[in-house]
Amino acid sequence: MRTAKRRRSATRSATQHVLFSADSLLPDKLLSPEELRPSFQLSTIFDDCHNHVYANEGILKDKIYHEMVKLLLMKLFDERTSTNQLRFGITAEEYRSIMDGGKESKFCRRLQQLLHDVRAAYPTLVRDDSIRLGAKVLAYIVARLQVVGLSNTPGDIKGEAFQAFVSRHQRGDRGEFFTPHPIVKLAVDIMSPGKLDMVIDPACGSAGFLLEVISSIKRRFPAMDTCEYIRDRIRGLEFNPDVALAATIQMTFAGGNGSEIECCNALAETPQLNGKFDIVLTNPPFGIKGKVEETPLLSLYDLGRKWTRSHNGSWSSTNALLAGQSPDILFLEKCIKLLKPGGRMAIVLPDGLLQNPSNGYVRDWIRSHAKIDAVLSVPQEAFVPYGTGIKTSILLLQRNPANEFNKSFMARILKLGYDVKGQPVVRRDLKGKSIVTSDGGLALDTDIGEVVTAYDKFKNGHCFEITDCTFAVSTEELNSRLDVEHYLPSDKSLLERLRESGARRLGEIADVQVNGDDFRLVSNAEIRYIAISDVEYRSMQVVSQQLMKAYEAPSRATYRLKTGDIITAVSGASTGTERQATALISEDEDGAICSNGFAVIRNVRHVDPYFLLLYMRTQCFLRQVRRLMTGHAIPTISNEDLAKVLIAVPPQVTQMSLSKKVATILATRREALTAVQKLVADVDLSLNTNES
Repeated sequence: MRTAKRRRSATRSATQHVLFSADSLLPDKLLSPEELRPSFQLSTIFDDCHNHVYANEGILKDKIYHEMVKLLLMKLFDERTSTNQLRFGITAEEYRSIMDGGKESKFCRRLQQLLHDVRAAYPTLVRDDSIRLGAKVLAYIVARLQVVGLSNTPGDIKGEAFQAFVSRHQRGDRGEFFTPHPIVKLAVDIMSPGKLDMVIDPACGSAGFLLEVISSIKRRFPAMDTCEYIRDRIRGLEFNPDVALAATIQMTFAGGNGSEIECCNALAETPQLNGKFDIVLTNPPFGIKGKVEETPLLSLYDLGRKWTRSHNGSWSSTNALLAGQSPDILFLEKCIKLLKPGGRMAIVLPDGLLQNPSNGYVRDWIRSHAKIDAVLSVPQEAFVPYGTGIKTSILLLQRNPANEFNKSFMARILKLGYDVKGQPVVRRDLKGKSIVTSDGGLALDTDIGEVVTAYDKFKNGHCFEITDCTFAVSTEELNSRLDVEHYLPSDKSLLERLRESGARRLGEIADVQVNGDDFRLVSNAEIRYIAISDVEYRSMQVVSQQLMKAYEAPSRATYRLKTGDIITAVSGASTGTERQATALISEDEDGAICSNGFAVIRNVRHVDPYFLLLYMRTQCFLRQVRRLMTGHAIPTISNEDLAKVLIAVPPQVTQMSLSKKVATILATRREALTAVQKLVADVDLSLNTNES
């Protein structure tokens, strides 16, 4: 397939070579800036240039990207600095000479000198001292681009074309991913930057957030000089030189001068930037590709140190540095440092940082340094088309606000307007017809607008509709966790009803086992092992046991079971759903070893065990489990949190009535299972007898 693709690309490029070799399409002398014309087909031009390089140079995709970006910056620089004659160009005579294998020195020297000047202007971005393309390929690209006026092509055309080009070539390898535009727009719309606000993105990538800020300013302040705004009030930091170069071009396209972007490690000490900004907008690299381990960097951060937790649950830092820290955690602290007192930030973070017990010290640090203004839950599939399935949220913070609000806004975004493949999802009416917008386009199926509207009402003190998708949580209600799903109003109402009815915690009516068994001491003995797959959730019974030597048991084998125990899954995608595996241990399973993917509930008191078994299948129980779970790759509820789940305690007569029915059903199913096993054995016996 690659060979065919390359052949098609080469054929198309060869056709264009004929066009460009015609004298009528190439100038006799180098153009002046006034002769450049805007283009509305930049995406096509960029694709053609890429395909020509790919077909004729044989260099890797990332190298093509680097050379193309370098050439675009050279062209922009030339347009901005040349007054009479442009250097980024090629005459018909030069083109014919190069294509015929003649002298190329004049053309190449001119481009090389232009690169030298660009490198002097942008030393942190352009580190190559030579153009790594052959003369013929370089001549083709320059000929293709030279008549295009990048400076006078509309900004949206340039931005869309270049962003498509960047997205095609760049994919994070350090845990960074391009932020989908609906999420970028959501964050910017909610932050609503003013025309006097200083804005920074310390992990700016190709400048998606910053470009959206500029678009927002243009929409809301049409008479404003956005070029001056960009140069004075927009800043971006990016560690990857190639991506920083792309961001620089984007800023230049938008009207800046390129100095708005700095290629550097944003986590390094930057006293000249700390406390200077009104707004921070960022999607930092997550810690899935390694941690920051450099001691000088870790020593700059409170969150680069080890923290300890006291018996009362409070956290305190130590003087000892961590061996390594996830970059998103350090970026979180860095963003707070960049803000002025009262400054605001919106940061995309993995949900694990907002909910996992091991990150409790991070959340404690956040609350001691900033007001939690809002948490916006993003669908798990949001980043799938961009390279990762990590569940994220947007955290909105305000550094040491002068006016302390006593509530935090919470929202769940359910529809982004595109699917897991990145394809747009169109909103339809009741008849299934696509809805058309006022400008003639198709309306995307998204609820982002409703979230922004509800947040605006919240900030202005107005009433908004309280649902599981938009609501507010008082400061007193916020516990250690900050994930939206932990605070849903429907779950809050459920808990209030259960408490009013006299419900009791599971840990009060039974013992949740925490100590495992040392069965491996008799490694040659046989054990019976029960995994989650050995439980049939609908019948609430163990349907199989695995016989093995103790030393063969998986590492998850932990608890020895007793008759009357109740086991329930506490780990896995089915936990918290109607498919959660829960079973009553009978005499047949007595003494077996079960996986620590189960919690073992023993010594049930105050309620009938059969009633408890039935209750654990209800949505009242499962919704509480979902609320307390952490992790998205492997959702889990800890035994400690499971013990907090409220169990309804109806009158004894009600319990006994339900318990008898459950006991009868279980006995009947067990008898049926025994009957089937006996029938199978009879068939086997009959077949063996006939053979003999």
